[in-house]
Amino acid sequence: MKKIVRILNTKVLILCALFSILQIIFDFRITLDVWGVCAFILTAVFTIFLVRETSLFFKGRHVKRYFVIHKLYQYLPFVLLAGFIIRRSGDKTASLSYDIVAVIVWAAASLCVLCLLYFFNPKRFFVQNKDYADEALCMGLTDKAGKLVPKKRRGIQKVLFEILDWTDAIVQAVCTVVLINIFIFQLYVIPSESMVPEFLIGDRVIGFKTASGPRFPVSDAGLPVMRTYNRGDIVIFRNPRYPQDNKSEVKTFLSQLVLMFTFTKVNLNVDENGNIKADPLVKRITGVPGEQLVMQDGVLYRRTASQKEFTPVEEENLWAQWNNASLPDPIRKKVQYIPLTNDQYKGMLDIEKTRRGLDYKEAAREAHELSRRFSEYKKLLSAFSFSATQTSGLVPEHMMNALAFFKQSDTLIRKLLMFSGGELWFDAFMTDWEKAFEKAAAEAQKNGAADKPVLIGGDIYSDAMFRQNLVIKLNFGRLAVRTAELIRQGVSASEQNRDPERLRLLNDFQNAVFYLVSINDMRNMPVFPANTAEGEPSYIPPNNFFMMGDNRFNSLDMRHLLESRKVPLTAFDSHTLYYDSNMQPQYVPQKNILGTPILRFFPPKRFGVPGKIRKG
Repeated sequence: MKKIVRILNTKVLILCALFSILQIIFDFRITLDVWGVCAFILTAVFTIFLVRETSLFFKGRHVKRYFVIHKLYQYLPFVLLAGFIIRRSGDKTASLSYDIVAVIVWAAASLCVLCLLYFFNPKRFFVQNKDYADEALCMGLTDKAGKLVPKKRRGIQKVLFEILDWTDAIVQAVCTVVLINIFIFQLYVIPSESMVPEFLIGDRVIGFKTASGPRFPVSDAGLPVMRTYNRGDIVIFRNPRYPQDNKSEVKTFLSQLVLMFTFTKVNLNVDENGNIKADPLVKRITGVPGEQLVMQDGVLYRRTASQKEFTPVEEENLWAQWNNASLPDPIRKKVQYIPLTNDQYKGMLDIEKTRRGLDYKEAAREAHELSRRFSEYKKLLSAFSFSATQTSGLVPEHMMNALAFFKQSDTLIRKLLMFSGGELWFDAFMTDWEKAFEKAAAEAQKNGAADKPVLIGGDIYSDAMFRQNLVIKLNFGRLAVRTAELIRQGVSASEQNRDPERLRLLNDFQNAVFYLVSINDMRNMPVFPANTAEGEPSYIPPNNFFMMGDNRFNSLDMRHLLESRKVPLTAFDSHTLYYDSNMQPQYVPQKNILGTPILRFFPPKRFGVPGKIRKG
């Protein structure tokens, strides 16, 4: 056995020396990377110390050094891993092949150490090596059977030893858990309701990582992917919305360490604003390579290179959760956020039905009629000439935000009635969209598709947004005409606010705006990936996937940015409204997938295997 231990020890020392050398990175200017030097110093000093201790032990039989060597062997994989991470803490990066070589050396050294620890175990080593056993017996380190004899300590020495012993045990346990988390499985606590009813806040799940090709921290080197992913699979993945450069990855890794050392009490994985990062995420794969997607009114559609028309994704009915108010009582009582009541949900469906059923020709007729009536009331009410031809600056840009447009609609209507040119702005606002419809209809006629519905923008999402813009405009126009009519009749402002007809129109206007600002980006998604500049379809590339949360009204997923920005409802209306949107679909590369949840183990009442079909 002594010979085997010597051979394994020699291999470990050689591999440690090689690993230390690999930590020094040269760039094209032949300058050293500071972080590489730090990693080299750490691993080299550790290797030199290990060489010294093992040489003294094997040559001079300094039995007391056995305990130091045994502890060094235990920490060796973790020290080398620390060097691997430190080297990648700077701006310079090594090539994938370079990282793979370093990982292979680390794996070989770790494997040899595991073998060493097996043979170097005191129950084997001292029993099967009589010369060492005799010396250990004489020094009172072991008994006649070769078993270690605990050293008696008293007072402060005992306290310090106990503290060091517990610290050592905790550090080794955490380091071992880190390796298990990287390569085998990891425990996750569900922080949000994005996957209701599959997961609730506080659910504990086990994520299996080995088959998903786990990678070394701050590196693309790792195990190969040993499984395939399909639509409907629930996956755990890194959020691509956050930076994944070297410094960010090191910070993420260190935050996981702190989280474990503090028993999940301290989470340092925060963004620049100090908010806990939504990373990693647990979502469901809803789009696979080779597909182009679009979602309208809660229905997900797909097409491929061999299927030119969009068709509904039927499997969505198995997991997409829209109406939380309709969940079974045991689940619904545990859901913290229910955005819509059953009545509000039905109202939303009515709004979508009204928008889909909008007839462009009838809408154009009504828009012109509203413009004519508003202009007539303007003539009767305004002391100013209505012959002005300039309307710029009459309605500032910030008032074209849909929410602001609704909140200040009463002020805006009165302004248009009072100021010169108000009726011209109103007419352009109400009717300019007709040009886009006439152009689309002419193109459909030219292409022999006159019998098909006209889609402004060429797809159902763009057309729906154009319609939504138009619905809001028509509601505003009806409200403006009714307000002007009441003013012409001499009805006071307080009485106007109680007028049943005006209240009904105001409610319709409010519902249309509410749908846009609160519901639209959850129920709908533009064509993704977007078509090329030439109008040709684009598709999700190989080894990439699109993910969404089951609880579609409460899931910040791959449909959305982390922050909102001002966007126009449509590009086909020069007087379009704007709204704050966080819509920007993004697919996730396969390398970002960390694993799959295989068991929901807490709370006990929710114990089970996630991902099972729950509807239909």
